[in-house]
Amino acid sequence: MTDAERLRTALVNILGNARQAVETVARPVGEQNGPHVTLKTERAGEHAVITISDDGAGIAAADMARVFEPYFTTRRSGTGLGLPIAKNIIEGLGGSIVVHSEQQRGTRVRIDLPLRPVGAAA
Repeated sequence: MTDAERLRTALVNILGNARQAVETVARPVGEQNGPHVTLKTERAGEHAVITISDDGAGIAAADMARVFEPYFTTRRSGTGLGLPIAKNIIEGLGGSIVVHSEQQRGTRVRIDLPLRPVGAAA
């Protein structure tokens, strides 16, 4: 149970970043397997885990500490608010969000949400 509209907003922000990351990766002409964005959901005990992975450009190690800072961006366009907004929403729903990335290999965002709202009876 969660606020579906708020969760949708967070996921749209994260998926939009992933889509843009894979679009920047040059692929050899004629390569049939293009870049990928994957969304996976699973249950882990009393939590729902959502993982969004891409095989895009990745994030530089020097930038990782700043990805949740408002207005921080490495792109020419964009506001730098997508991940900070997503983090605020996820934490407001009682969850957590973690980003792992490696340049030229891609990025993985893991969202961990309680299956029941914080403070709800079991």
